[in-house]
Amino acid sequence: MSRTVVDGARRLYGGGVNASQSTLLRVLRGLGYVTLLLAVFEACSGDEASTPLPPPGPASVEITGIALGQGFVGNDGASSSLACDYTIGVNVQMTNWTLFPPGKCSGTLQCGQLRVTLLDSSVAPITVTSAGNGVSLDVRSLLASVPPSRLFDYTIRVELVDDLGNPYVALDAGNGAAEKEFQMALPRPEDCTTAGGSGGSSGGGGLSGGGGSSGTSTAGLGGDSAGEDSAGAAGIAGSAATAAAAGV
Repeated sequence: MSRTVVDGARRLYGGGVNASQSTLLRVLRGLGYVTLLLAVFEACSGDEASTPLPPPGPASVEITGIALGQGFVGNDGASSSLACDYTIGVNVQMTNWTLFPPGKCSGTLQCGQLRVTLLDSSVAPITVTSAGNGVSLDVRSLLASVPPSRLFDYTIRVELVDDLGNPYVALDAGNGAAEKEFQMALPRPEDCTTAGGSGGSSGGGGLSGGGGSSGTSTAGLGGDSAGEDSAGAAGIAGSAATAAAAGV
């Protein structure tokens, strides 16, 4: 019986020792699993945070106004003649499209710039890329081939492009481009250099009579004739003053 007890206790003791080692290994293994799961969770969370959310719908673009100088083309009182800065203003409205400078979209969906082009069958297209919905298009180069002061037909085309300059491919009800036709006359360069006209030259003061110094201080603001009249009046006043002094 004693041998059995000893052996039993020895077996129990040995089993307890073995159980402690196994438990330690299980704990360490469990901690390893937990650490691995945490790492995987953080990695997945990071991927979700860096993954851009899809837009709520397809992108679309619309030209809302073309300005040549005064007002928008097609509106009452709007001018068909281009202003002397030779710049066409184009206003654009977008839906589900984010405007960023080139290289700043960082994977954002439906993001990029606007490509605005002036189309004319007689000249090469004039194009500018912009990250704003108000675009200025300099068309000064048209002067080399288009006669001024005459109305011609033109078309403005606006496209949605990504960071690489690729046009947006429209899906469902969206659209990646819009066009609008209008008429425009270029200003004459000589009209622009004299824009506003020159003011009338002031009349020079008339020669005063002997002792009449007031004639030289009267300049005609309205032109030569006003100056001469003022100067004449001043000269007569001077002569009278001189005569009175001489006792005439």
